[in-house]
Amino acid sequence: MTKKKILIIGPPSLGYLKKISKALQTYENVEASLVLIDRFTFKYKNFAHRISNFLSKIFLGRNLKKEYVNTHIIESIDALGNQDIIFIIRPDLLKQKTLKYLKTKTERLEAFYYDSTRRFPGKVDIIPLFDKVYSYDRIDVEKYNLEFLTNYIFDTSNETNHESIFFNISTHDYRYEAMEKLAKYIHKKKWTKEILVLGPDELTSPYLTIIHEQIPVDEVAEKIKKSKIIIEIQRKEQVGLSFRVFEALGHNKKLITTNADVVNYDFYNPQNILVIDEDDIEIPEDFVNTPYAPVDKAILENYYLENWVKKVFHLQ
Repeated sequence: MTKKKILIIGPPSLGYLKKISKALQTYENVEASLVLIDRFTFKYKNFAHRISNFLSKIFLGRNLKKEYVNTHIIESIDALGNQDIIFIIRPDLLKQKTLKYLKTKTERLEAFYYDSTRRFPGKVDIIPLFDKVYSYDRIDVEKYNLEFLTNYIFDTSNETNHESIFFNISTHDYRYEAMEKLAKYIHKKKWTKEILVLGPDELTSPYLTIIHEQIPVDEVAEKIKKSKIIIEIQRKEQVGLSFRVFEALGHNKKLITTNADVVNYDFYNPQNILVIDEDDIEIPEDFVNTPYAPVDKAILENYYLENWVKKVFHLQ
């Protein structure tokens, strides 16, 4: 039996890509491989090597870390051999030269943009290099004639033993002020919460828990199971649904989000999903206290990872 060779390339992303690879490995007729775009595995040989890279970036516009990543990708594909499909997430992290080389090693070079081009404009220029580009952002899909594809549900549970009502985990960026404002609102309501922000050592907050190391997706899933409502402050330059939405669906949790586009999806139910304005936060008591309304199984199945990979990679 000739196996379909599929290579996934993308950043570590806390483990999300490993979920795709693992789902593909359940097919006997698929040979799945995963290569990470991870500049953090680059190690300086010594202090002089570090200084050399610093000067190279300033005067030559060359970054040894980025060059290392591209070299690693090329060496990996050379070792793996030609592929039936090479599927890349965040291809803008690679040089066009590298992408063109990958195209010679596969029948189909495809990409998934689960960040908008408004956040990473470099994605626009490389669209013509691919046989197909998927995007979870409706604006990008319409503007650049891409194929719409949401994120996916990779884990499910029905835990009702809640240690806290609200849960969120995010990074310290421009959303921080809105998240702290929301946490303060929840604190004043005397609702329990676990709201984590990955930030620098000097960051402090009376309403948020500041962490200094990223938490893998499987550990985040355990925290989600022990909460009742998931919070999401959407990046303003995006309309696509983040993984928080699909984690809430998979674990049967309510969702509070600033992403108004969520009302346009077939799983939307106002009993489960509350859209708020980060500048004028209002969370009704009824939303917090009423139970979760189960979503029709036929709707949920469309978003399960096993069906996601079946559609994307044309599997039987």
